[in-house]
Amino acid sequence: MASRVRGLLKRTLFLGVDLKPGETTGVLAMFISLFLILFTAYLLKPAREMLILTEGTAEIRSYAVALQALLLLVFIPIYGKFSRQFDNYRYMRVVIVVCIATLLAFAIAGKSGLSISVVYFVWLGAYSVLIIAQFWAFASELYSREAGERLFVIVALGASLGAWLGSAVSRQLVDHLDAYGLIMCGAFTLFLASLPAKRAAASVPEASRGKHTPVEQQQPSLFAGFQLVLSKRYLMLLAAFVIMLNLVNTTGEYLLASILESLYADGVTTGVIDVDKGTYVGRFYSGFYFWVNLSGVLIQFFLVSRLLRFAGFSIAFAITPLVVFLGYTSLALLPLVAWFRYFKMAENSLDYSLQNTARQMLYLPLSRQEKYEGRAVIDPFGQRVGDLLQAAIIFVGLHWFSMKAMDFIPVATLLAGVNLGIAYFIIRERASLLAAQRGPETVDQTDDHVL
Repeated sequence: MASRVRGLLKRTLFLGVDLKPGETTGVLAMFISLFLILFTAYLLKPAREMLILTEGTAEIRSYAVALQALLLLVFIPIYGKFSRQFDNYRYMRVVIVVCIATLLAFAIAGKSGLSISVVYFVWLGAYSVLIIAQFWAFASELYSREAGERLFVIVALGASLGAWLGSAVSRQLVDHLDAYGLIMCGAFTLFLASLPAKRAAASVPEASRGKHTPVEQQQPSLFAGFQLVLSKRYLMLLAAFVIMLNLVNTTGEYLLASILESLYADGVTTGVIDVDKGTYVGRFYSGFYFWVNLSGVLIQFFLVSRLLRFAGFSIAFAITPLVVFLGYTSLALLPLVAWFRYFKMAENSLDYSLQNTARQMLYLPLSRQEKYEGRAVIDPFGQRVGDLLQAAIIFVGLHWFSMKAMDFIPVATLLAGVNLGIAYFIIRERASLLAAQRGPETVDQTDDHVL
């Protein structure tokens, strides 16, 4: 019976991935854990929007993004300090317990009549990126580089499915639960996410397990994570890539929202659209993200493992920034509104699936401190810096240079070109790092496609 189940999993969920003896239980547990983490995120996000737009305003929402970056400046050093005091699973458990307790506190405070919208918005922005960074730091320490490059494809599929199903379920729940009910549900599903992580930590076979690094006992500077990133060329490149990737993506999101507003205004003027703006925007984005998440699942399931196996890591990693650059270049030459919608769907789908999987593999050759403290700076803080830079670019363009929405397409093209260049240097630096670790005489066939 067990062998039949393993065979079924290999033909479906594990499609295209070379599983070695003893790996099934651990990778399935990691898949379920990440699935539940993303499922939780899509329960908590609607609660955020419900609170911020009823207790606050859209303007307050924009200011809250800046507060997220400031919160991370305080939180990341604390996170790094505690990461040096626990082993991988214990620290994963500590982080989840703290997050669950915070969610319960938000729900109780809100039910008691306190206004939590801004505080919750800021906290959730930091939580959303930090919990994902924590999970992948845990995974990249748990597995060896060779095992991670094979198995992370399966694990990342959990994120795609969790996001897709979580968004579908939350759309149904908002008709029956208020924001605090969604937060309580999120606390419960986050608790469930911690259970398979424990199973994974105990069941990974020795041959697939990463090298054990003792927990550090010394007490370096509180800002050791920032110092670490600034001292390593490879980590600096990763940070620059995350900042630019988020900057390009959020600039595109601004363009999409601006185009949508123009379409609505034109439709109302001509009488084609007869619904209020909130309904029109809600319908558009629900359909947009449904297809984005569905496409992400299909790419993750059918394409990612085959690309990594047959084309190699370097090509798989370079595809998304290349597609984004070519897409914006085509829009700069021929700015078609209809094409932009489908391009953004393709960009987001690739970012959530192929690019996300490849980006997690970049951390596999690194030390424990680099995986936890360096990553906590690069992913959460880098994304928020990208948000701030995007807001600054839009503000300057609109108010200093009187630019229209479509005038930002050449700007996005330039930013995408810079990001593609950073991706190239990351590939070269990673190849040098791997060569130094294993010696020049051995060549890993999964890394031989260096651009």
